[in-house]
Amino acid sequence: MNTTNPRKLPVNLIIGYLGSGKTTAIKQLLSQKPDTERWAIIVNEFGEVGIDTHAIDESENLSLLPLSGGCVCCRLGPQLHAGLTQLLNTQDFDRLIIEPTGMGHPSGILDTLLKPYYRDRLDLRAIICLVDPRTLLSDSVKQDPTFIDQINMADIVIANKADLSSKHEIDAFFQQMGGFFPAKQFLQVTEQGQFTIELLDRVRNGQYVAHTPAAHHHSHHHHSASTTLDTDSSDPLPQPCQPVRYHNEGLGLVSCGWVFHPDDIFDFDALEEVLGSWQGIKRLKGVFRLGAAYVFINRVEQEMDYDAISYRRDSRLEVLAEHPLDWDKLEAELVTIAQQGIDSPYRDL
Repeated sequence: MNTTNPRKLPVNLIIGYLGSGKTTAIKQLLSQKPDTERWAIIVNEFGEVGIDTHAIDESENLSLLPLSGGCVCCRLGPQLHAGLTQLLNTQDFDRLIIEPTGMGHPSGILDTLLKPYYRDRLDLRAIICLVDPRTLLSDSVKQDPTFIDQINMADIVIANKADLSSKHEIDAFFQQMGGFFPAKQFLQVTEQGQFTIELLDRVRNGQYVAHTPAAHHHSHHHHSASTTLDTDSSDPLPQPCQPVRYHNEGLGLVSCGWVFHPDDIFDFDALEEVLGSWQGIKRLKGVFRLGAAYVFINRVEQEMDYDAISYRRDSRLEVLAEHPLDWDKLEAELVTIAQQGIDSPYRDL
């Protein structure tokens, strides 16, 4: 809790490229949250179908605000402003954490947080950037101005997924981080997004330096006309084995998401085989009903992992790719699995 000025709400950005482990890191931080503190978390997802907020269990002392269908640095900037204003005016929180989409440039968010309107209400603390050390050896990633500026503007950089990285990749992390100016406040190597909660309050006195702050806006183009998913709006609702599909495009990527009817049940082995066989996938996240249980599925490039999840509303999937895929074919494969679950004994559980 902020003890220097109780009127100001401490704010942290947890940033990082696609698949770096931001949501996992936030879940680890929440496991360390003092029981007496109330936190708010804004989760920004590029795709129209929100997934990440469902991986986090909301509680009495935790409020989640999803912002889907673009990035808060530009397209969803007005929604970020409205969400911040609502949080500040309606409830009393001890900390706010913002997780932008992995394709988002931090400068736009910082421009909002540092506006005079928020100057006496927000206390910007450490900006923490997670990186997968293996990506630092990729020429395409190293030349991505958004990726570089995510590191440039961070106070703390954490090399996540150390368990999947080689010594050469970890050494490259420290070597490349040594080339940034100003120097980082703190560097750490970890796995499963684990780092101590005390890092949230380490700051660098506002020395946020973006080398190419306009690069993101130049590459942000052509979102589809699909509206952000809201089951209380006039959007079509899924029917059994007839999912609703959503599209988005921009930042050099395309996304396609599906929301399935709550009665649709999926076989885990069939899901694993189908989702693992899809080619051209940059990122894939999904929540699926297996029967009495649900599973969270996360795929980065060719690596796929699974976790239990308490979400119990429907099944949904979001896919990111560099080029449009045969969405009809992918949907048909998912529907086939759902159809096979029609006679599942778990349907009424």
